[in-house]
Amino acid sequence: MKRKKALSKKKIVLLVVAALIVLGIAVILIVNSTYIYDPTGSKQMLAEGQSGVLTLQYNGADGKPESEQITYESGKPLALPAVSKKGYFFSGWMQGDLYIGTEITLRAKEATLTARFDKDYTAVTSPCAVYSEDGSFLSYKAGKFPTVNTKAADVYLDGGYKLTVYSKENFEGKETNVYYSGKFSGFIGSMKVEAVKSDSIAVTALDDAQKITLLKTFAPRIWWEEDEQYFASSVEFAAENMEKVMGPTGNLYYLKELNSPRYTSDFFRGDLENAKAYAFAVEKEFKYLDLCYFYYAPFNLGKQIAGMEFGDHVGDWEHVSVRLLKETNGGKLTYRPVIVDYSAHFMRNYIAWDEVETVENTHPVAFTARGSHGMWKDSGAHIYADAFVVQLKDYCSEGTAWDLWEEGKLETYTYDALTHEGKGIGTSEWKRDFDIDCGVEGGGVTIWGNMGWRTPIQIYPRMDSAPSGPQHKESLNDYYTINGQND
Repeated sequence: MKRKKALSKKKIVLLVVAALIVLGIAVILIVNSTYIYDPTGSKQMLAEGQSGVLTLQYNGADGKPESEQITYESGKPLALPAVSKKGYFFSGWMQGDLYIGTEITLRAKEATLTARFDKDYTAVTSPCAVYSEDGSFLSYKAGKFPTVNTKAADVYLDGGYKLTVYSKENFEGKETNVYYSGKFSGFIGSMKVEAVKSDSIAVTALDDAQKITLLKTFAPRIWWEEDEQYFASSVEFAAENMEKVMGPTGNLYYLKELNSPRYTSDFFRGDLENAKAYAFAVEKEFKYLDLCYFYYAPFNLGKQIAGMEFGDHVGDWEHVSVRLLKETNGGKLTYRPVIVDYSAHFMRNYIAWDEVETVENTHPVAFTARGSHGMWKDSGAHIYADAFVVQLKDYCSEGTAWDLWEEGKLETYTYDALTHEGKGIGTSEWKRDFDIDCGVEGGGVTIWGNMGWRTPIQIYPRMDSAPSGPQHKESLNDYYTINGQND
């Protein structure tokens, strides 16, 4: 009778390792069998009358960073101090990417606000100025400058011009296009300052009726990708399918049914047939008028990385903005387009008007990427993140044309970038959800979808937190810049 051979130590080790792997997978599946989403962030919230701690940070201007802590009572308005810095405008407070204003109502246990500053460019009278770190600047008219030789701390550029900078003399080396004022890092060896070519529209006065005319005149055509599944809707359609509640940063809309990252709904498909775009006319720094066109989609599809899906979230706000330059020609007041700003994730896609495709010479063409809805001026694949081992791309094509100037496609508003107040113009009524007072019950909405709530061990796809709304985007609340950054 043959005796069974004993297992070798090597086989025993392999069996133990295999058993541990199986056990590990089982634990992961059990832990992630119920993905937990806390829609109101209740674990982070204070009850009415309790006290929390607020850290104020004074960053973004000259001098060393400063900070202080103050105690606040939950549910009671808190007036914030206005902070001054030499050479800068104080433009308000930020909590994360959200604009707060000068008075807030907090319910979180801890919060941090950062003071926002904008460079004071009032001393500049030329089309372009290149600042040094000591605050001094050199002025430049339109033209070509083969030798600049300066390390720029800030660049001022008039809205009617575009700037091309080169890292080396004689227009060689790395080339960068600049269409806005603000920070610019890097050595400028040479540069070109060119006027943007566009046609002017004469106006008698910039009243509400004229703003409506301009909003319709420059309303964009948005191309939806041919394989798109998640389209835009109206905010009413969103409100009918979600519930408005108070969260840690203010009012938010959320889906009660969202208890798993694999949750799907017909609501996510949107309602393009009845969708609206929300157009805001925003006067900026006296000589600019920004026309900002926002749309809401109920769902954002993330990206596939190594077979796993990242970045899904309920709710998605995207926008395209057209900057008009106020001029006086022959004694008449005119406005002409100079910049188009396409929002795409964390990108700032500023494009000069004479480099943008248009319909009927006034409507800029925009492409919204499949699933993620990043906005671009061209079709094709657009790389917006190039990591060491992976590239994140947006895919755009001419699938379905959405012409926002057509009847019933546009809601029209005017918005004050200084007071952060808006109103409906024409037949449009202002929406309470667009107010800035997000800490008041039933007030403005700070987050348009569920907050992502993740377990320690994650099986993907992963749900991220929803974005903020139009009133929290710099396109509306920044008095100088036209900003394409989105969240």
